[in-house]
Amino acid sequence: MAALEKIPVLNPLTLRNTVGGELADIFEARGIENFEKLIGIEELRSKERLSNKVLKKAAEILVAPNIVEYLTDFQKEYLEEKPRYMANYTQAKKTYTKLKKVVPLLRGEFTEGYDILDDILDFFGVDSEKEIFETSEKQAALFRTQNKMEVDSINLHAWLRRGELDFKVLNLSDYDEKGLMDWIEAREWMPHIEDVDYFKSLPSIFSRFGVGLVFVPSLPKTVYGAIRWINDKPLIQISDRGHDLISCWFTLFHELGHVIKHKNVEIYEGGINESKAKQNKREREANKFANEYLFNGDSLRKAVFDRKCIGQFMSANSLAEEFNVQPIFASYWLLKAQYAPAFQRRIQIDFTSQYQ
Repeated sequence: MAALEKIPVLNPLTLRNTVGGELADIFEARGIENFEKLIGIEELRSKERLSNKVLKKAAEILVAPNIVEYLTDFQKEYLEEKPRYMANYTQAKKTYTKLKKVVPLLRGEFTEGYDILDDILDFFGVDSEKEIFETSEKQAALFRTQNKMEVDSINLHAWLRRGELDFKVLNLSDYDEKGLMDWIEAREWMPHIEDVDYFKSLPSIFSRFGVGLVFVPSLPKTVYGAIRWINDKPLIQISDRGHDLISCWFTLFHELGHVIKHKNVEIYEGGINESKAKQNKREREANKFANEYLFNGDSLRKAVFDRKCIGQFMSANSLAEEFNVQPIFASYWLLKAQYAPAFQRRIQIDFTSQYQ
């Protein structure tokens, strides 16, 4: 990735001439060669301080008496401002340490900055790190009110920001709720439940209905999915948290439940299929929507947990036949119940390839 070839944080003093560098430029502009030997100083450009004796000698060589006053003032200003520049540099390095984890989400699109930190600011669309932290905390506050769990505010902000950027390039038509529901009801997706490539092709299908579906690699302590509305069009964003295809299907249909039932409501999913005691009304409705289309209702889930409590033997195949679902769906609930997880099927999926 091009951004990673840069210095993480550029020392601003490297963009400023030292007094030695300024004097060297003057010598070169006058066409004077071997100026370091003439004044008796090696590596002149690196010198932050020059004595009055050296300055006067330079003035004699240049036949420019006023150069002494100019360079004295230049040196004074540089040395006075150096502590402020260094303090800013130290703070910038601390900021980069907090933000560097989001670099993979830049996806090589943001490379115009002086350094990687500058590219990160471009990615967030802000002029200062203060704006990043303020917006991150606002989004984290909304997440906490909905999920009551720990969140990494910077990771959440970056993950959501990537989704917004991907949404902008989709050029969607108006939202077609009927078309979306017809696609869901037709169940043309059902034969492809175990097909990773088909799942990754869904964004192009959803675009026909004016729905933005974007996949963004998971970041620690963030979300499974989110639903937001931009210009009256739904943006469904899903992470590969857990790297489990069936979990991604459930997250998708859970978010579709929000799209259909909770228009213009912004929701971040910190957990999927939590206990009913932790679910609010909207979450119960979204879970019910997903359960109906993926598992033919909630009976399969209840049966798995009830039978585990009484020690009854279960297999994915027998449950699939009993509840008229695909075996991979039965495995989903057996895994959730931690019932012989080593024997349950999982299909791996990740969204990182599009970010490399």
